[in-house]
Amino acid sequence: MDIYSGLKEARLNIPMEGGTSAELEGIPVEQAVAVVDIPGEEGEEEATKATPPEEEEAIQKALRDYKSKRPPPYEAAGKIQAPHPSGSNVGTFEEAKLAVSMEARTFDAAVDDLVELSHDIYYGVEITKSGPMLEKLICLLLGSGSEKFPAKENKRDKKAAAILAAAVQNNPTALAEIGKLGNIVFSPTCGNELPVPKGNNIIDILKSRLGRETDPATLKSKVAAIGGLMRDQTIQEYLLKSKVMELLLAIFLIKGEQWDSTRARVAQAVTDNFLDEDVGATLGIWPQGQSQQGEYYCGKTGQMLDDACWAHHVVNFLNGAPGTVWAEEFLRALNVQRKKIEEPVKHKEL
Repeated sequence: MDIYSGLKEARLNIPMEGGTSAELEGIPVEQAVAVVDIPGEEGEEEATKATPPEEEEAIQKALRDYKSKRPPPYEAAGKIQAPHPSGSNVGTFEEAKLAVSMEARTFDAAVDDLVELSHDIYYGVEITKSGPMLEKLICLLLGSGSEKFPAKENKRDKKAAAILAAAVQNNPTALAEIGKLGNIVFSPTCGNELPVPKGNNIIDILKSRLGRETDPATLKSKVAAIGGLMRDQTIQEYLLKSKVMELLLAIFLIKGEQWDSTRARVAQAVTDNFLDEDVGATLGIWPQGQSQQGEYYCGKTGQMLDDACWAHHVVNFLNGAPGTVWAEEFLRALNVQRKKIEEPVKHKEL
């Protein structure tokens, strides 16, 4: 702008101090020009040429197949890093393992330490690898402690269940270790307090002692442990044969509002293992057979724990507690899977 006349004038391209004109001097002009090849009629014809029907169908099928594929499940094996040997938790864990296995004077403090450490993937595996300690924890969970350390004192049975539930949560390596131990877990030999009948499995024992459960939070922890164990296919098959679903339904049917959180945990365990594919459930394993909705069938003592009666009992619960969200979602998922099983059966009958 001319400061005298106030008129705007075009600035001449005169290099200024600090400018870039000098830096660009000598560079051929054509190197600073980007040449864009715009297709003519021939190029436009190639770009707009229709894809053959057979190729289009193949592309669409490939896209469908790609979308339907789920990501592979997370596998912790081989990725678990051991803590540094100088870490304080290493010594704490070793002391706790020895104290629990040998029923040392520091037994309760050791159990408390394991409650904290069991949430770590590494220590979860270490807990399940130790046969003597794991058997002691299983016995406590079952309500079979010893004269020295009864299971019901200091909530030892609840803590043992919490340790086991945390150790196997999102930890397939820990579950695999449990599978290797076999009878130590599924048919344990426990202490003198409420001795375990020889040959009985953990489901039989839990079911026979259900009447002794008085604390909803403790039973909730035990259900969480059972649900966690069923995440392993081999263990799940064993527990299904041992009628674990009858046990879970019996827990669901305990009367009293104080047990509602335990009921919700039962619904979660069943959903996670059999009804919700998004969290890793394998569909089609359970439920099986025709559903029974009537009180005439499901109200009888010998039949009320049948697989066919789950929906009936959930409906009854909702009649007494309408609007319970977790129960509504559980019933919906249960009916969806039941329908998938019953429809093929009906077609065969026709």
